[in-house]
Amino acid sequence: MNINKQLIAIVVLVILYTVGIVGTLFYSDSLLSLTPVNLLVGAALVFWNHKLLNTNFVIYAVVVFVAGFLIELAGITTGKIFGQYFYGNNLGVKLLDVPLVIGINWLVLSYATMSLVQPLSAKVSVKWQPVVLALISAAAMVMVDALIEPLCQRLDFWYWRGSVAPLENYTAWFMFSFAFNFLGFKLQVAENNQVAKVIILAQVLFFAALNIGLV
Repeated sequence: MNINKQLIAIVVLVILYTVGIVGTLFYSDSLLSLTPVNLLVGAALVFWNHKLLNTNFVIYAVVVFVAGFLIELAGITTGKIFGQYFYGNNLGVKLLDVPLVIGINWLVLSYATMSLVQPLSAKVSVKWQPVVLALISAAAMVMVDALIEPLCQRLDFWYWRGSVAPLENYTAWFMFSFAFNFLGFKLQVAENNQVAKVIILAQVLFFAALNIGLV
């Protein structure tokens, strides 16, 4: 049953992101308005394949979702965390000018990058695992963000003052990513989730293709 769940999830993700790349590059970028649906479906598929649904996982998921949303709210309100920016319309319904799916996005990226580096745990002493693995997975999250930033305005996701993401954006992304992933590793919620790895790879390929084809 687990193998079937994993296979179904991977096939659905491949179809979704392939349609997204081909449709956006060669037909119409109106498909981008479905980004919130894509994020929600992806999250559902990833966590459908998470094995240990315990109290620690619930704590981790709630903290990352809520904190991720509140950090973005503070970011657009003050302009002091990531830099000065505001959200466009392609990330869907907003609460206080922040798209509701932003918390989901933080959660999926955090969980997926933890899954990506989880196999490295065997090479790191137990004492240092939360720190070392959180550092590596946080770097991976920043790399994903770096692929999105050149496209964010073209995709109507968010808009920067001066049209370019400032250095503080990447610094803040790394710090919060490290904090979320450190929490995840400390609570031992990370799993070698193959579907989570596929969604990271799909996002990298998606935004890399759009960087080549649109910018």
